[in-house]
Amino acid sequence: MNLYTLHDEPKSLHKYEEAHNTVPELIKQQIKSGKSANVQQLKSIASNPKLAYWYAKNIIKGRWPEGEPAIASNPSDAYWYAKHIIKGRFPEGEPAIASNSWYAYWYAKDVINGRFPEGEPAIASNPHPAYWYATGVLKGRWPEGEPAIASNPKYALWYAKNIIKGRFPEGEKAIASSPYYAYGYVKTIIKGRFPEGEKAIASSPYYAYGYVKTIIKGRFTEGEKAIASSLYYAYGYVKTIIKGRFPEGEPAIASDPRYKKLYRKLLNK
Repeated sequence: MNLYTLHDEPKSLHKYEEAHNTVPELIKQQIKSGKSANVQQLKSIASNPKLAYWYAKNIIKGRWPEGEPAIASNPSDAYWYAKHIIKGRFPEGEPAIASNSWYAYWYAKDVINGRFPEGEPAIASNPHPAYWYATGVLKGRWPEGEPAIASNPKYALWYAKNIIKGRFPEGEKAIASSPYYAYGYVKTIIKGRFPEGEKAIASSPYYAYGYVKTIIKGRFTEGEKAIASSLYYAYGYVKTIIKGRFPEGEPAIASDPRYKKLYRKLLNK
């Protein structure tokens, strides 16, 4: 909020002129109102990365050499300047862009349309852009990014599924920590038991029952506590696997008259 506008004679206030020559928002408001920037304001604009990019994009509507040193110092503004203003590489801004995992990846994908070696150390430090860099830019395995990718259950699974198209041993510890991704890894990659992931799978009624039904095809002791907590999965476990009493699941089954009746019918066969 510009407090100067609340005063009848704002120019009489202390440091009015200094503020309007140096404070980014005040300068921007003045330019938006249709007034041209003075020499001091232009110096202030050129020294502020975000304001310099805004000025180039909205006022100059093209490259603005005076503001490029400041723009080049900030990863986000350097990237957007390259993409929207230059519409090509911005060498002066590449050191800053290369320091940020996300902007380095976007610069490689959107501006270079290929590898960006200077940005790869930063990209490789973050599982999310590391995965997308391997997928969308390199279109194949990227050993330097695998340690970070391997640390994240989601991207480790996606990397195994979409890049390696097979097991990803380095990522299995992370994958095994999540019921969702451990079960997904079992179904799409291993297609068999995954002992390291069974503890996590066993914690979820849905995934424990799915694991039993599609992989083990028999009792899954570690998952029975979770299965027993769900009316639907407890009954399904009895019907398709145990084919007999399941005391741990009876309280859940008994909570619904219909399933309670079906359970009794199964036991009386």
